[in-house]
Amino acid sequence: MLIQKAGSVRGIADFSYQYIKEMREILGIGTDVRHVDQYQGIFLLVGDRKESISSMSIDVESLSIDTPLVALWSDDPTYAEYLMSTFEIAWEQSVPAAQRIEELLKEGPPQV
Repeated sequence: MLIQKAGSVRGIADFSYQYIKEMREILGIGTDVRHVDQYQGIFLLVGDRKESISSMSIDVESLSIDTPLVALWSDDPTYAEYLMSTFEIAWEQSVPAAQRIEELLKEGPPQV
C-alpha cells in the first residue's frame, strides 16, 4: 500500500538460489532490494527521519513462526539519522537483486 501511494521501500539481504522466487515477488511489488554477501545488518525502518524502528537481523533459512524478533522504536531524530546513514553505507556496497538473480541462474542450483 505504501508503494501504491508513491512511497518507496528499500531492503538489503543476503540471498541464495533457493530464494530467487521470493526475491522476484518482492521486486515485482516495487520494492528495491539489493544483495550483500553475508549481510549481517539490521532491518531498518525510518519515517520522515524523525521516527525509527530497528530490529535485529534474522537468519532467513531458520525463520519460523516461533522466531523471536526484537524491535526498538524511537522518535529521536538523531537515532533515525544514524540508522539512515548506516543503511546508506550498506546500500552503496550492495548489488541490485536482479543482478544477483542473474548470477545465481548462471551458476545453477547448488550441487549436493
